[in-house]
Amino acid sequence: MSTETAFKLHVPQADLDLLHQKLALTRLPDELEGAGWDYGVPLAEVKRLVARWKDGFDWRAAEDKINELPMFTRAIGVDGFGALDLHYVHQRSTRVNAIPLLFVHGWPGTFLEVEKILPLLTEPNNPDAPAFHVVAPSIP
Repeated sequence: MSTETAFKLHVPQADLDLLHQKLALTRLPDELEGAGWDYGVPLAEVKRLVARWKDGFDWRAAEDKINELPMFTRAIGVDGFGALDLHYVHQRSTRVNAIPLLFVHGWPGTFLEVEKILPLLTEPNNPDAPAFHVVAPSIP
């Protein structure tokens, strides 16, 4: 059985630089007048998203926020496939009698769906409410 390894998200700066370069070089098509959503995403929405990713989104701040979560990886043996490196959030409650809870997100989705409810599950305000030891895996 493998041991869990602490995990921190870090996107290389070169990847972020390449993204900004691609966004700066983006050439958008014309749009059919009055098409709305009938032929895909309206050009105004695409322009808004490009501008947000190019000039308004701070990836490093988002990365720092994600890294506040107690994240880990562990190699899990899968018959016929070798080891699968599994990523997950693991937050134990301070309550000794906490109930183990496996939080599995749907598709499409992400392990980040557990972020807002994690404190409510592990350390509820009401002492009579149940508390949980939470494991939230990323879907491989």
